[in-house]
Amino acid sequence: MVEEKNRSQNKFRGLAFRIAKASAKAILVYLLYFLVASLLAPFFGLVPGLLETIEVFVIVYVVLMSLGDLTERTIFGCFFDFARALFVIGYLVFSVGDGMFNVVYENFSLTVNLTLFYAFAALLGMLGVATSVMQAVYFMSERAESGLKP
Repeated sequence: MVEEKNRSQNKFRGLAFRIAKASAKAILVYLLYFLVASLLAPFFGLVPGLLETIEVFVIVYVVLMSLGDLTERTIFGCFFDFARALFVIGYLVFSVGDGMFNVVYENFSLTVNLTLFYAFAALLGMLGVATSVMQAVYFMSERAESGLKP
């Protein structure tokens, strides 16, 4: 009876810690977003729709990050980490497109080639995908060795 009570208290304590951790990380990401958004405010007038696109990215990223933190010691944590890495790659493909960025302001035109940045960011996203797949394989192998069901 005492062991069962301690086990339920440990589960509750672990869940409360994961909720606190996910909340703290979400708050820090939002604070960072607001700081960066205030610094980049002059550029938002030059590129229409940039602020809305960044807001959607931050919201989806924070939701996937929080869900991954809440389910961290389960196979679903690996799935949410995989989804987050895949979302970053998809967002880069959607936002950067062919890698050329062109801004026209009155009679001034600025064209920037971002293909190198795009390639490095995509490789880092693929590293996140590979990491989450390896974590899922490790999780399932640990479960198989211990005889527990996934």
